[in-house]
Amino acid sequence: MRNEIDHVNALIDDAVQSRNEAAAPSKKEDRDPSPLAPPVMPSEGYPELLQAIVNASCASSEAHPVAVAANALALFCCAVGRVPFQRIGDGIVHARPFFLIVGKSGKARKGTAELTPREVARRADAILRQRHQNDDRLRIHAGGLSTGEGVAYAVRDPREPDEKTGKGGDLGVKDKRLMVIESEFTNVLDQAKREGNILSPTIRNLWDGRDIEPLTKTSQLTATRPHIVIIGHVTGHELREKSTENDAANGLLNRFVIQHVHRPKLVPLPEPTPDAVLSALAVRMADAIDYATRGDPHGNNTHEIVMTSDAKAFWCELYPQLTRDRDGKAGSLMARSEVYARMLSMVFCLLDRRNEIERCDLRAAVAWVEYWQQSITYVFLTGEDETELDAFTLAVLDVVIKDPGIKLSEIQQVWNRKRIPEVKASLEKLLNLAPPLIEMRRDANTGGRVAQRYHPVSA
Repeated sequence: MRNEIDHVNALIDDAVQSRNEAAAPSKKEDRDPSPLAPPVMPSEGYPELLQAIVNASCASSEAHPVAVAANALALFCCAVGRVPFQRIGDGIVHARPFFLIVGKSGKARKGTAELTPREVARRADAILRQRHQNDDRLRIHAGGLSTGEGVAYAVRDPREPDEKTGKGGDLGVKDKRLMVIESEFTNVLDQAKREGNILSPTIRNLWDGRDIEPLTKTSQLTATRPHIVIIGHVTGHELREKSTENDAANGLLNRFVIQHVHRPKLVPLPEPTPDAVLSALAVRMADAIDYATRGDPHGNNTHEIVMTSDAKAFWCELYPQLTRDRDGKAGSLMARSEVYARMLSMVFCLLDRRNEIERCDLRAAVAWVEYWQQSITYVFLTGEDETELDAFTLAVLDVVIKDPGIKLSEIQQVWNRKRIPEVKASLEKLLNLAPPLIEMRRDANTGGRVAQRYHPVSA
């Protein structure tokens, strides 16, 4: 791993130096962010309803917008079940994303990011029960995952009692929708390594939408047509230490959209979200769920979502970049980027209560895929451990404060390019503080090289 990091750092040095030369840039150079900076979600990644929930949650809290949005998306996708679907060849894709929120323990406010989306979802659930006069309640399991048999039991099928003894009967679970919040995702990685534990293959089957049939000596439970959405929490250090190449290659981790988050601001006295705002958002979410499910969240493949002709043409333009080969662990972790782009575009379409995926939905989905890629680069190549500000880092901060919008090459020139590694390390510290003291912005792409500029974060 250390050799890989050294190699990547050497490539970064070459790329930075070439930025000052007159060579024409490639598309890859335009699109790839600096691994020094934490990922930034572009505005198109937040469609209207999602943006409204993010705004409400982040108005008076320290939650990261991406973590809030991931929770809102997970809850919505769980609520719509297996009703909406999209065909990809002979396969079928449902709205069933798995998210892995990566950030510092206690500092990234991963738990805080759940609060507003869960309250909006709870109120939307109550609206739908009243609207349809039923007792359908969206189940949220926050107790974590330990065994594949335990997951199967949560959405188990009915079972007839034993013919001889009359015992062992089970009414099963009618509602196959389940939202799982795993606040200690390292537990999943640990359990998956235990001999005889089937948690890893069970999670892979859940994402694929396959029936669960453990059929072990101790458990013969089955669960047909499960719809389980998982959102996990982990620190960058834990993910780097606990995950193995096999976790990425065997399909466990690459079924999760990895999202790096941090605490974007300090809010000493957070205020509750106004009740009227929560209620209004709940109505909008309930309407979107109702539209997606057509009033029956327990249906299966009854609401097909398709692309417009314009979206199909746009997808053909995007596809070569999305499906390109990536080396190493990063390549394994991004193996399902194309499927996720299609899945998320469907979700954004449904949030806007439409049957057809449009160009804007694909743009939003690609923004999430690119944030995913940036997160992997940042977490695995730079880390995000707590650091103290040394004298040199304070000097770098002073340079940025005195010259907002300064480029990396210009910062390095202050020290005559003799302390490039120290400059990079200091920028990393300043970008990843809670809250960060500087931010990195990229100039608009006008056909030339895209300059990356550093700005101080205002109080």
